[in-house]
Amino acid sequence: MTDEPNSGKLTIKDLPIGRDRDAAWRQIREHGRTVQLDGGVAVTDVETVETVLRQPSVFSSKKAFDVLGSPLPLVPIAFDPPDQTRYRRILQPFFSPRAIRPLEDELRRQIIEIIEPLVRRGSCEYVAEVAGIFPVQVFLTLFGLPLEMRDQFIEWKDAILGISDPSGNTALDEATTEAAMATALGLFSYLADLVPARRGVAGDDVLSQLLCLTGDEALTDEEAIGLCFLFVLAGLDTVVDALGFGMDRLIRNPDRRREIVEDPALIPAAIEELLRLDPPAPFVPRVTTEQTVLDGRTLPADTRVTTNLAAANRDELRHPDPYAVNFHRGDNPHLSFGAGVHRCLGSHLARLEMRLVLAEWHRLIPDYDLAPGASPQVRWPRGTLGLDALPLVFPASAPSAGAGGQTS
Repeated sequence: MTDEPNSGKLTIKDLPIGRDRDAAWRQIREHGRTVQLDGGVAVTDVETVETVLRQPSVFSSKKAFDVLGSPLPLVPIAFDPPDQTRYRRILQPFFSPRAIRPLEDELRRQIIEIIEPLVRRGSCEYVAEVAGIFPVQVFLTLFGLPLEMRDQFIEWKDAILGISDPSGNTALDEATTEAAMATALGLFSYLADLVPARRGVAGDDVLSQLLCLTGDEALTDEEAIGLCFLFVLAGLDTVVDALGFGMDRLIRNPDRRREIVEDPALIPAAIEELLRLDPPAPFVPRVTTEQTVLDGRTLPADTRVTTNLAAANRDELRHPDPYAVNFHRGDNPHLSFGAGVHRCLGSHLARLEMRLVLAEWHRLIPDYDLAPGASPQVRWPRGTLGLDALPLVFPASAPSAGAGGQTS
């Protein structure tokens, strides 16, 4: 691999992500630490990725997300400090481990309720029937919304994500865009009615607590709606995709699957390794605010810089034997949740969701495999990556009693 600047030039569609993710990340790393990519620059190693993500005054998240043209403030990702600092200070307490821990019993009950009917059946389409619905229920629970709205929120989510790709990887025709925007408008209308109705009304959920804040911490209606939109945009499909990719890795590595079946205490370490290998949002965009030098390249102002987290997670300097699936790495400081001031606000919640799903699935369904003839495909090109479907088969049986062992 060469690390010389200007050593590589390719287009995003050159990467074989749809058929072999590992090969794609290996290919882009072979082009160097920085790669000319589709009119911008892609960054592929830990040091350079962290350089970009830790300098928001030079590499702007706001300018990158401005391309979406959102009529709402996408709090906090579409802002740079000092505005982002205020939003982060307000929101951080609601997404800390201490804040989300009280949700665990209820969320465990929900995932058991999702999985138990599948045990009796002996088959499922994992993306649609497990990974695709649990994170949406978590969002509804967190924000104090009725679970009966799950399917409606899935429809809204899919519409918004269909027209929201700040990575620049996809382009939609006019008719598709108009239809998606019409559907997404339904979510805006719902939230525009909900937020003022919930303002000042006490409640245990995140939205109620946010809308009871006063003084400098108070969010406007527009800011609160924008936060909800961002959660749908950045917090739902990413967990869906992480769950799908994680199960796909376990199917293709049965020895690793047996490890967590036999020792559920290994699940937290397994989650970190599965996230390292398959960050569901591998392309984090930034735009330069001024002329700067990165890895020996002079970048003019307004240059698009995409940090490739999946490639950086395979940097041999940080992760020896980076393409192996290893649940015994010990400290595993991957970049799948980003770095710097915009590091994922929902990382603790995402880990909790993955832990509950993996623990309860492997307690109830320890033996499973890909359905005969199935060939899961990665949705590509897209800004976030995920499997289109993951049909599974397993021995049908009555669910075992109890809520399983606790992991942390």
